Amino acid sequence: MEKKTYDFCIEVLKRYHKAGLLEHVIIVGSWCIYFYRDYFKAGSYTTSIRTSDIDFLVPIPVKLRKSDDLFALVEDLGYIRVFSGERGYIKFAHPELTIEFLVAEQGRGSDKPYLIPQLGINAQPLRYLNFLQDNAINLDFEGMRIKVPHPAAYALHKFIIFKLRTKPDKQYRDIEGALRVFKQLLSEDKDDSISKIFCKMHRKWQTIALKNLLSVGENEITDLLKKSM
Repeated sequence: MEKKTYDFCIEVLKRYHKAGLLEHVIIVGSWCIYFYRDYFKAGSYTTSIRTSDIDFLVPIPVKLRKSDDLFALVEDLGYIRVFSGERGYIKFAHPELTIEFLVAEQGRGSDKPYLIPQLGINAQPLRYLNFLQDNAINLDFEGMRIKVPHPAAYALHKFIIFKLRTKPDKQYRDIEGALRVFKQLLSEDKDDSISKIFCKMHRKWQTIALKNLLSVGENEITDLLKKSM
């Protein structure tokens, strides 16, 4: 990971922490792999972040004591507010680290941006994010309290969605990161956490995850999950 990208990430988090935002959002995506160092606290756990974006999942309904313009908090770092894709989801773009906002898809779903006026943004609705939201934990990082999905939820989620990726390199990164997390959980005798979170999943999602695990030849995790069904 480039030190400059890391420094940008820390600066963004510190500003959002100071504004009181981090207690209301969940960091999802590849940065979680890095932040799990605090959860595992094991020298055997190594990380390799290869992403230039950070994703914030905003739980719905939004529970904020005050409104904040999230763009204004980082604008002086050189960020540009842009509208991404055909639907116009807002993201804050920067060569070092792009900031994106997501919400869990509701009901039958919609591809329209979800407006969050309290924060001056609209967010992209995506399927399966409620699973991460329902299994979030708190970690201490650089003097801040951040919310991330439980490592088992993170890894299981990747094995639900990775085949939805259109780019092979992103599929590979999803698989590699999820397997690294799974293996660390097993090495620290945290098998139960994988099984318990798997049991919370919708039956259809369980089937997808098992099928995708088998497709990459991951028999150890597959056997563990089958025993918990």
